[in-house]
Amino acid sequence: MTPADWTITPLGAALGARVEGVDLRSLSDEAWEAVDVLFSEYLVLAFPDQSLTPAQHVAIGEHFGDPFLHPFLTPIPEHPAILEVLKEEHEIGTFGGEHWHCDISFQSPPAAVSLLLGHEIPPIGGDTLFANQFHAYETLSPQLQDLLEGLQAEHCYPNMAAAPTTAARHPLVRVHPVSGRKAIFVNSAFVSKIDGLADDESDILLAMLEKHQTRTEFITRVGWSPGQVLIWDNRATLHYAMNDYPGHRRRLQRVTAMERP
Repeated sequence: MTPADWTITPLGAALGARVEGVDLRSLSDEAWEAVDVLFSEYLVLAFPDQSLTPAQHVAIGEHFGDPFLHPFLTPIPEHPAILEVLKEEHEIGTFGGEHWHCDISFQSPPAAVSLLLGHEIPPIGGDTLFANQFHAYETLSPQLQDLLEGLQAEHCYPNMAAAPTTAARHPLVRVHPVSGRKAIFVNSAFVSKIDGLADDESDILLAMLEKHQTRTEFITRVGWSPGQVLIWDNRATLHYAMNDYPGHRRRLQRVTAMERP
């Protein structure tokens, strides 16, 4: 099917669309151009009913950037760019914890795009929330926009007993390399302090920002089904995995494509 035959359904007012009639395994150059246009507009794209091998999953990720090989987490066998996002029936916490975040912001350049493939989906719950960080920036007062544009923060991978910490510094407001739009680029999973501010000042500003970044009008909730591929822009969104399916297994696989310099 050509892009003219696709069915595109917005998932919410803030961001996100479902794209049906697409086989991600065999896209023409014209089709990839259409995907790129949709991705720039919606920031989160859901492609249901995909049948991808691990190698195809990685190959699709390479369209968006260089696949990230996580230095601390164990990938699936024979495919170092794929991480298993798994919560077993008996487990309480979710993969990565319950934080609003973007993936792999502790690297420079940071992650561009994540591609998550659903395998085992609980019968209830397990949705993912996304928040539009273009909207978050654009709805700040001009005075606060000016303040944030002069600040940067260190994004750290959390300290672990078995691994050293890795970190990168990024501005609190980042210009998107494709669209040129500005987005707030800070998240509570990897940022604990803003450079140049006293601890209490930094804590107050970070708390205020997260409250603003995750306002209801910026958020879209995305459901899951087996075989669905969800692709999102880490440079312009935050996401949060709902932990509301106790006693059920949830298994997905993720490829993260890093921004190319």
